[in-house]
Amino acid sequence: MRKVITALILIMIAVPAEADEVECLAKNIYYEARDQNLTGMYAVAGVTLNRVKDRRWPNDICAVVKQRTIVQNQWICQFSWFCDGLSDKPREPDSWIEALNRTLVAVELYNNGFDISHGSTHYHYKNVKPYWSTTIEYITTIDDHHFYRWGKG
Repeated sequence: MRKVITALILIMIAVPAEADEVECLAKNIYYEARDQNLTGMYAVAGVTLNRVKDRRWPNDICAVVKQRTIVQNQWICQFSWFCDGLSDKPREPDSWIEALNRTLVAVELYNNGFDISHGSTHYHYKNVKPYWSTTIEYITTIDDHHFYRWGKG
């Protein structure tokens, strides 16, 4: 079933994308925003896609989602779910299908110039305060995430 949904998404996406890129974006939506409303899901997708467009990040979805670095002998990831040590296989089938569906809509909206994140390249959970949150422009809060952006890159 998952492969059928992914194939349908690939057919309908306006920009060329590999199946693994669709899966990477869907996993990012699933792990970062499955408990959010649709706006929150689209905003997480927007941040991911904004990073792909920005020269400061890799130029494909999977490389952005999987980007990590070592700090004090520990992997630090751009998206925490990727470095949490848990399986990256979605365990909630309904939420996973929803994330795949939202991926299709998010990319279509983004390709048509609608970015609910308003160019955001960063976000964090509202109850934490990462060191970088005071160094870049706050944009908005959607559900329980604060969104930010750097200047043009």
